[in-house]
Amino acid sequence: VLPDTEPDRIFMAVDPAFGGGDFVSAPICFQYGNVGYIPDVIFDASDKKITRPRVIEKILKYKIQAARFEANNGGEDYKEWIENELKKLGYRLNITSKKAPTNKRKEQRIFDKAPEIRELYYLEAGKRSKEYNMFMHNLFAFKITGKNKNDDAPDSLAMLIEMREETVGFKPEIFQR
Repeated sequence: VLPDTEPDRIFMAVDPAFGGGDFVSAPICFQYGNVGYIPDVIFDASDKKITRPRVIEKILKYKIQAARFEANNGGEDYKEWIENELKKLGYRLNITSKKAPTNKRKEQRIFDKAPEIRELYYLEAGKRSKEYNMFMHNLFAFKITGKNKNDDAPDSLAMLIEMREETVGFKPEIFQR
């Protein structure tokens, strides 16, 4: 259950995909203080002609204020298409892209953010959509050792946590010029 007040921030991290069994994974976070709630996700292995409009739909539905796209392997083009469509609709948000670091294995990046991922609040089983259930199944199936057939959900959550940590403690300050 979300708090009764307006969230401090509404943001999402998007791990784009272009088929081949890979999923577009995009958790949406409502942040209240240092507590994050995940009320909805996109977890879809469809073609980009289907997933890009779905990302736009969720941005508009939840009034997302900031979105970050993984820039590796075509992610920058994916983000630019969405950014252009949102501009046509007159919707503004802080939309960025960032390459996944190459100096650290993906499994290690996920492992490093695992405590914060566990602290997020997720929908309980009876309140989840089929897509949300698939996302959670993918998250729970992740193994730090051995092979992972698909690690899109934990990877997108690690990106979400990184995004949240970059703004924690940031307070605008008014000063004399």
